[in-house]
Parts: sequence; C-alpha cells; structure tokens
Amino acid sequence: MKSFLSLILLSFSMLVSAQESISIGNKYSIYSEVLGENRPYWVCLPAMYNNPDYGKASYPVIYLLDGDTNFTTMVAIQDRFTKGMYCNMPECIIVGIPNTDRTRDMTPSKSELIRDGKPLFSNSGGAENFTNFLTKELRNRIDSTFRTSGYNLLVGHSFGALFAINTLLHHSEAFHAYVALDPSLWWDNRKVYSEAEKIWKTKQFQKRNLFVAMAKNEDRPDDTQKHSATIHQFCTEVLPSSPRNGLTTAWKYYEAEDHGTVILPGVYDAMRTVFEGIELPVKQIPKNPGLIKEHYRKLSERLGFHFIPSETMVDNIGKYALSIENKKGAKAIFEYNLKNYPESKNALKSLSLTEGY
Repeated sequence: MKSFLSLILLSFSMLVSAQESISIGNKYSIYSEVLGENRPYWVCLPAMYNNPDYGKASYPVIYLLDGDTNFTTMVAIQDRFTKGMYCNMPECIIVGIPNTDRTRDMTPSKSELIRDGKPLFSNSGGAENFTNFLTKELRNRIDSTFRTSGYNLLVGHSFGALFAINTLLHHSEAFHAYVALDPSLWWDNRKVYSEAEKIWKTKQFQKRNLFVAMAKNEDRPDDTQKHSATIHQFCTEVLPSSPRNGLTTAWKYYEAEDHGTVILPGVYDAMRTVFEGIELPVKQIPKNPGLIKEHYRKLSERLGFHFIPSETMVDNIGKYALSIENKKGAKAIFEYNLKNYPESKNALKSLSLTEGY
C-alpha cells in the first residue's frame, strides 16, 4: 500500500513539474496625462518576435478596443491566419485596451437621453480625449518599445465601432484601416451618421480602409434608436456614395449573429477583406518564385504602404519547394528571404540547404 501511494505521489510530482504556462501576451500600464488616469494595455507579439535566430522584423499594430473582452479572439484569429504557407493577414502586434469608463471614452458627444427622469449616459462625450490618448500617448509608448512598421489598424465593437467611424471621419490619418463591428450609429440622433453623409463627399481619405459588420436586425417596432436599421442605411447609402474619395469600404450582414456574437466572424472577415490579395498561390511559386514579390508589390500599392512577407511564411514555402525536389526554386525563394532579413540565422541556414546547386 505504501509503495502504491509513493508511486502515485511520484507520478503527481512529475506531472506538476512538467506543467508549463501558455501565454498569449503581457499586461502593461501607462499613466495618461490626457485622461488623468492610469490605463492598462495588453500586448501580444508575433511568435518569432524575440527568437534570436530570426530577423528583427517590424510589424503593423492592431489597436483593439474593449481589449479585456476581445483580446483572445483577435489573438486566435491572427494565430490561425499567419501559420504555414497560406497567410490571410500579416503578422501584427496586437494591443488590447481594457476599459475604465467605456461610455465616456467611446462617445463623441454628450448624451441628452433621459430614462426615469435621470440622464442615461451622464459621463459621455470624451471621444476626442480618448483619440489623443490612443494616437499620442499610447502609440508613442508602443512605437518606442516595440518594432512597429508604422501601419496601424483600429478595431471596435458597438460603442467602440462608433468611435472607430468617428475617428475615421475626423482623424482619418490616425489609422490605416478601421474595423467597425455593429456600430452604435444611433448615438445622439445619428450624429456620426449625419457627419459622415457630408464628409464622405468632400474629404480624400488617402487609401484608408473601412470594414463594417452588421449583426441580425433585432429592432423592435417601438425602438426609437433603430440600431440595425441605421447601420443598414449607412452601409447601403453612405458607404457607396462617393466612390472616388480614396476610401476602400466593405460591409457584411450576419443574419445568424446577434450584437454580441458578431465580433468573432466580423473580425475574421475584416482581416481577410482589408488584406485581400496577401494569400499567395503557393503551388505555383516553386516554378515562379517572383510571384511572392509581385503579390506583395500589388498589396503594398493597394494599401498605400510597403509590406514584405513574413520570414517564417517564405521559409515554409522554400522548404515546400525542396520537398517536391525543386532546388532551383527553393534557392531563389531562400535568397529572397535572406535579402529581406539579412541578419537572420534561420534564413541563412535554409539557404545552405541548396548549396551545390
């Protein structure tokens, strides 16, 4: 009996010692002079960011509102979309921004709504301050701490999506791509909606991108806000109203998703839409390695920003070429990778696999 108990205890001890934590990011904080408070933020770095054998790449940054709710969703989608040879988005640094006073930060104006004789959103209207926090204080911290490329995306849901569209209208240079998931465009008698109608026709957005996700229509007949109807009208009437204003727009209706569940499929489709064209014709590349450079040239031209493919993706394609015994193609692919990441031990090691050819 003692021997059996000892064996159980030993097995448990080995199991505990073998356990390792799975981490998808780190928590930080910054004191905001603009907001007058300490603000937490969460950061997820690409898998090879700190690997000394890989090149020191620079990365786009996704600024994710409601970070405490949506961080794991965004991380999971990026993880899936940047694995192997078929990538649907570039590797990005994800910055999740948890809330302290969501209504204050996300809304562009003071609400006059009254319920039971009391103001419904008494602390609203602080979007301009929050924009300054994001684009000056937090971005300065992120850019000075991590290797960022200068390409920035803003992702928001509900009030966060309202904030994203408002930022696009009044500070369009602040981000390159805006993702608005079921935006609360009913806010303040459709204030942002009305401003968009005017600004859309006169402003040049300089190759910015906007993706809007709309959840299923749940408006009640007695609902004066008309949340869903307002989004639908915005997408069908305002978005296409000025096709030459330099803004690339897309939207999608999710009939099976409600206001809460639309986040995951919305982000999934938004990344594929914004970065459309990034997926490479992998099976053709060993015979024509120049396709990688050509695809990324077109992507960069469309988005108005210079992108290069990730080292790990190109390395995987080169090893695929080796697996089908196309050493000539593999060599060209590995040489291209080393040109993009000249200090990479990994890229140099892979190129050495084609020595003698």
